[in-house]
Order: sequence, then structure tokens, then C-alpha cells
Amino acid sequence: MRWLGAAAVLHGQSFRNVVLIKLQMPDAVWVDGRPGWQRQGRRIVRGASGIRIVASARDVDRAAGPVQGHGVATVWDVSQTDGGAMPPIGTLADLRPDDVYAALARVALDAGYRVQRRPLPDEPNGAMTDRRRRRVFVSDELDGAVAAMRLAHELAHLRMHKLSRDSGCHGLARLEAESVAYTTLARFGALPAHQMASAAGTIGRNPPVRLVETLGGRVAATAGRLIGATERHLPTPQVLPGKVRTEPLPLDTEDREFDRGL
Repeated sequence: MRWLGAAAVLHGQSFRNVVLIKLQMPDAVWVDGRPGWQRQGRRIVRGASGIRIVASARDVDRAAGPVQGHGVATVWDVSQTDGGAMPPIGTLADLRPDDVYAALARVALDAGYRVQRRPLPDEPNGAMTDRRRRRVFVSDELDGAVAAMRLAHELAHLRMHKLSRDSGCHGLARLEAESVAYTTLARFGALPAHQMASAAGTIGRNPPVRLVETLGGRVAATAGRLIGATERHLPTPQVLPGKVRTEPLPLDTEDREFDRGL
């Protein structure tokens, strides 16, 4: 849960980089490299210690050497810079849940799915997707942030899984969809009071490191795309923190890694 909250703030960073950033600077909210901050009209404070992350070849600090076949880059948090006035950073806590729900419905429509409200007495999750009819149904008994959370959950399934009506939502698929929905709603400051459906026992108390990293990578990549798509449909333009290039794995590659992790 702490990592999901950090991923919501550090939007665009990979699973490993969220972990690395928070280990080195727990209060970090917006990181970028020296050229990125210069483009923002800001400069690194003299003596500020950089944060090392895994990055693509073009962002490599060659003196630092490779990390598991990747390069190492140095970034700094906004708190380590000075210069001109900065826009608001972090999550977008001033958004109304209904606006987030409407934006998510537009994301579904862009993907060819129409969102409808109707009674769903037999759906404990409060939402379901009919892939044949290309409809996403959300219970009309839900409102506000809860409805947005359930819709984000269904959109996560559409982007990550090939679930049939009979396969249900459980296990790792449920954990992934809930994690993506939580990260998305946390990014927009629209989490419901009952924030996340239980997925206890899905990966056990001491899961393999590779499985955790693979799950985290899939969640970070999918949440990043869903957040980006949702932002385009918000009622007013939002000024969001930039991000350093971290070269995430393509989703099809992550799928293969996920299968091997299982």
C-alpha cells in the first residue's frame, strides 16, 4: 500500500525506480535530471546529494556503471532545486470523484466500450464488463469515489487480462486490477473511504522477489497509461510533474516476464 501511494505521486517511474527513490529520499515527490530541471528554469542546490535510479541508455551516468544490463542515472527532487515559481505538485487532491468517473468513462469509450449504470445485485464487486457487447456496467447503487474505483478496476482488467465471464475476478488478476485502480484514484486524490478490495493471501507472506518485481512492473506500467489517458479527459487542464525517461518494458514483454514469474 505504501508503494502504491508512492507510485501515485511519482507518476511515470518504474517499479524499481519508485523503490530506489523512496529508499534514498522518502519525501521525494517530483524528480528529474539536471537538464530537465534546467528546462524548468530551476537549478540544483549546491551540495545536494543525487538520487540514483535505473534509466535508459540516453540518461546513463556512465561513470556509475550498469545495473543488471541497464544504465544508472542521477536525479534530484524538486526540494533540492531552486529558481522560479513551481506549479502544484504531487497528487491532484482538488478533483471531484464525479469528474474522475466521467473522465474514466471517456477512456472506456475511446477503447470502444460504453459505460452504463444499472442494478447489479449479483456482482459483489459492483461492476462488470461484457466484452462481447463492449459494455462496462457499474452498479447504480455506487456513487462518487467508489464508482470511480470500480470503473478503474474494470479498465485495468481490459488493459491487462483476458477474463471470460465465467473466470471471475480473483487471485493475481484481482490484485493487479485493484492495485492499478488504487494508484489511479490516489493520483487524483479521489480514493474512497473503503479504498481497496481484499486480495490477502494472493502472493503469500514471503513471495519470490522476481514475482513481486514483475507484478509491480505491470501495475506501474498500466497505471501510468491509465492515468495519462484519464488526464486528457479531465474538465480543466492539469499541470503535472514531469518525469525522467526510465525506459519501461513494453507490456507484451512484461506479460512474458509475468508468466515466467508465476
